[in-house]
Amino acid sequence: MKFVPFFLLVLAVIGGIVTLVVSAQKGHEFARDECSLCHTSTNGNFKKLRADVTTACASCHPSARNYRAHPTDLIPKMPLPGDMLLVNGKFTCVSCHDVHKKSTFSRYYLRRNISGKPFCLICHDVDSKGHLFVGATHTGQFQVEDNRSRLDAVTLLCIECHDDRVDSISSETGAGSWNHFSGRLNHPIGVSYQEAYRKKPKTFVAPMIVPEGITLFDGKIGCGTCHNRYSPHNQMLVMSNVRSKLCFSCHNM
Repeated sequence: MKFVPFFLLVLAVIGGIVTLVVSAQKGHEFARDECSLCHTSTNGNFKKLRADVTTACASCHPSARNYRAHPTDLIPKMPLPGDMLLVNGKFTCVSCHDVHKKSTFSRYYLRRNISGKPFCLICHDVDSKGHLFVGATHTGQFQVEDNRSRLDAVTLLCIECHDDRVDSISSETGAGSWNHFSGRLNHPIGVSYQEAYRKKPKTFVAPMIVPEGITLFDGKIGCGTCHNRYSPHNQMLVMSNVRSKLCFSCHNM
């Protein structure tokens, strides 16, 4: 039996990884007759985008509109860098994403080779609530407790910015608990609300009558279940929690 030198095996493995990464980041590939999905002409370029390009994105990514990562189809109140593309003066999906970009850096096709907090800080600063991608805005932290379950996209975005102690966040991050305010209050995320109700129907409100505005992600609890970063309410809750109104929307005491 002939043995392959170890360094050749290492090179083969590295080569395979690079090939997979590059092939996964070829950008969106469309046929010539599909240009009109996003462009106003078949020889479309970034200056000939349809005004409803966000709708075009949602036709293939319908769940993206529920991510609450950033509002779209609005006129920015602040000047944007030249590479953050506006369509008819409006912020859209393509303002941050270049769907044709060939990149080995990010699977999100971002217009610059940075992601997370640094990318958002290209345009944003800290608001009056001290909220927006600078340090850990909560004093708590996330603790993975169940690797059999997965977190939704909204929660992944929240954790990436709110807990600087998390070294890496990926779609494979398991369910767990977010410990608010130095552990004085915690809440599970990534767990099935339907299953919790099935096990303890007297403890939880039936899922079908949970108030509108409280969002479940594929039936699971996430950060976006109780919080909306564009909410006017205290702590950016989806509704006022005066007299524990929000808590009692799901919990029977």
